[in-house]
Amino acid sequence: MNVSLDKKGQMNKAAQLEVGDDGLLHTSKGKSCLLGVIRQYLKLCGVDLNQAVLVLGGGQEDMEILTACGFSKIVMSNIRTAGMSLDVENIALPDDSYPVVFAHAVLHHCRCPQKAVGEMVRVSQKHAFFLEPNDSWALRTLVRLGYSFPYEIAAVAGNGYTRGGMRNGPIPNYIYRWTKATVKSSVFAYHPERQFQVRTHPYWDFYVAEEDLLFRTESRVASLAKKLGPRTFIRLLHFAQAIMNVLPLSRSQGNKFFCAISKGELHPWIEIRDGQFGLRKRSESCGGMERVAPVAKVATAPPSIQPEDKKKDMHRAQ
Repeated sequence: MNVSLDKKGQMNKAAQLEVGDDGLLHTSKGKSCLLGVIRQYLKLCGVDLNQAVLVLGGGQEDMEILTACGFSKIVMSNIRTAGMSLDVENIALPDDSYPVVFAHAVLHHCRCPQKAVGEMVRVSQKHAFFLEPNDSWALRTLVRLGYSFPYEIAAVAGNGYTRGGMRNGPIPNYIYRWTKATVKSSVFAYHPERQFQVRTHPYWDFYVAEEDLLFRTESRVASLAKKLGPRTFIRLLHFAQAIMNVLPLSRSQGNKFFCAISKGELHPWIEIRDGQFGLRKRSESCGGMERVAPVAKVATAPPSIQPEDKKKDMHRAQ
């Protein structure tokens, strides 16, 4: 897919629309909502767009998205690639390798998404961004009603049954969904030595192409798209998306989850000794930690036990 950019960095609509022999719009994914969210948080986090950004599990689409957002130094990697081959669950890079780390629809393909987030944060110098499915009661309801499926079967079927699943293999991955609380738990547990600022933005974005809808035969989406027509169905989805993203309450139930994680300072009780993090020694503390007064040992005579008290003690021992 060739996508050109205008002077403002916007993707030209003419480059997004390609009709195949089957009459379907094969590149009809509208990126305006996605680009708006990413740009909003790049600005909010004060990201220098002249710095390098490492893309994990990246493809051509990620290159186009980040270029449209203003990045020029984009380092692409994937688990199996002729270029930089990196496993997001065990990134073979030193700590603080890149100023910015980015992953788009990658973590739910991992065996352990929580570890993958921890690794992203580890190799980032300042910021880590990712886009994943959102966890909400609305999405759980759609799953129960059969309009969404908890495993990504269509991705494997659409890739010849050889890849597109867990760790980009032939097994359909479970779609792990995120909340702000699960991000905090994952990052704080993986990096207990440091403070972080976690910003999240759940929202509705039916970022889908026509052929993608028809592949989702494991849910009711494919049959509904056939009845209405995939192009009409996508228009209806985009109309609903625009309405539901207006109010924060309805937006919070969305299907997408954008997260921005910014590294802070070490916790005041942490210090670096011999290149390793550790608890700051109390004798060297500058008032950042409270001293715990030692408990004085007072020698006292054992109390005399009356017969009735003795019976109670024996009863407790039993």
